[in-house]
Amino acid sequence: MKRSWLVGVMAAMVAALFLIPNLWALKAPTGDILLTPPAGVKKVRKGPVKFSHASHASVDCKECHHTWDGKGKIKKCTDSGCHDIVNPKGKEKRSIKYYYQAFHKNCIGCHKAEKKAGKKTGPTACNKCHAKKK
Repeated sequence: MKRSWLVGVMAAMVAALFLIPNLWALKAPTGDILLTPPAGVKKVRKGPVKFSHASHASVDCKECHHTWDGKGKIKKCTDSGCHDIVNPKGKEKRSIKYYYQAFHKNCIGCHKAEKKAGKKTGPTACNKCHAKKK
């Protein structure tokens, strides 16, 4: 009797060890979000991109949200101090701080690397991500 009680308590403790952290875990959005150029962009050539968090669930959040500490609020890519150049001049056009480069290098770069590794991945062509501009 005492042994079965002890085994039950131990099993409950082990289960709690794995379940309790999930109570505080942040949940990524499950729906699609629309990625649009940030405010202040003077010239927009392509339509917005529909992004699915659900299809990226296997990717560590910090791969994209690289300044996130894992606890606090996640900043947008175009927030101050991150990829906040919206109308680049000269060499800024090639900078990762230019929002366009950040999205394209991170997204397309990851998709190309996955494809090269023989894994199923997302699109790499402009018209496969960007909606037709109206």
